[in-house]
Amino acid sequence: MKTPLAILAVVAIVLIGFQLFAPTPGPDALKARTDLPWQITLNDDGGSRVFDLDLGKATLADAMRKFGGLEALALFEPASGRPSLEAFFGNVQFGPLQAKVVAKLEASDEELQAILARSTKREGSPSGDWKHPLPDAPKDHMQRRVTAITYVPATRGLDAEFFRSRFGEPTAWIAESEEAVSWFYPDKGLSILIDNDSREILEYLPPRDFVMPDGVTYTASE
Repeated sequence: MKTPLAILAVVAIVLIGFQLFAPTPGPDALKARTDLPWQITLNDDGGSRVFDLDLGKATLADAMRKFGGLEALALFEPASGRPSLEAFFGNVQFGPLQAKVVAKLEASDEELQAILARSTKREGSPSGDWKHPLPDAPKDHMQRRVTAITYVPATRGLDAEFFRSRFGEPTAWIAESEEAVSWFYPDKGLSILIDNDSREILEYLPPRDFVMPDGVTYTASE
């Protein structure tokens, strides 16, 4: 019986040593997280803060400090509607989810037309939208403000209950197809596409800029 007791004594001494000499966690490790996808702070000016970025005020430089390096810059040209300048980030992870992030950048109509004119290639989609990859360096757009963020979780099959438990019941919804539905939270500036066949998509913009699409069905509480 002496040998097991001796081993236990040694283990206890080692554990105490780890506790005594382990480095003290830094302040950042002890702070409560404020950058999870379901943590949206509303500002008095009708704006919002998500991922620790104030939409409409934070710049591309701020977004790169938060999300890391860019995968690409591109001009997105929808089949209908206004083109947009977008910054694509690689995989980022806040909390349990890994995701792709796209930041929409502020640009005037004249700037968008000039950017489109110097684009040398484009990528199509079945919906008729076009993506024009740009050769521009990130430094050329560092001070452009981030007007919206698209967040695409890598995990598929996140069900309605997952989002309901984190964001609450949506104000309204619309069926996009037999397998997909969009939920809308205008007071948060948030829309969520829940798709059984593909990835879910969360889109954030300042609540003051949120426009409810036509054809929605309002929840019973409305």
